Amino acid sequence: MKKEAQDIQWSTIIAERAIGWEDGSENQAVLLVPRFRKGPLAKWLQPRLKKPHIRVNLDDVGSFVWKRMDGKKAFAEILSEMKIEFGDRIEPAEDRLTQFFRILHKDKFVELYKPSR
Repeated sequence: MKKEAQDIQWSTIIAERAIGWEDGSENQAVLLVPRFRKGPLAKWLQPRLKKPHIRVNLDDVGSFVWKRMDGKKAFAEILSEMKIEFGDRIEPAEDRLTQFFRILHKDKFVELYKPSR
């Protein structure tokens, strides 16, 4: 997706969560990132760990977006809802959301899809 990422028509991209999460304090999302994802440590050690996940707390904007990344809503829908919820506080909203999608995808927290036609 590297070269392609610059030519993406973001408005149609759909994101689906690839890791677990839970509601934290003040209804903010807490991502549950596995300590090990591949190889023997993931298969053998991960299930035996007392704390098998690293907890990543998202802020109110990140939590709002994360909860909408359900594999059904397109980027444009999430952007529109985000603008209604947060107004001018998040401008430039499209740039911020694009960057958030890219980071989450790079870290393998979400899968990005082009809608099938």
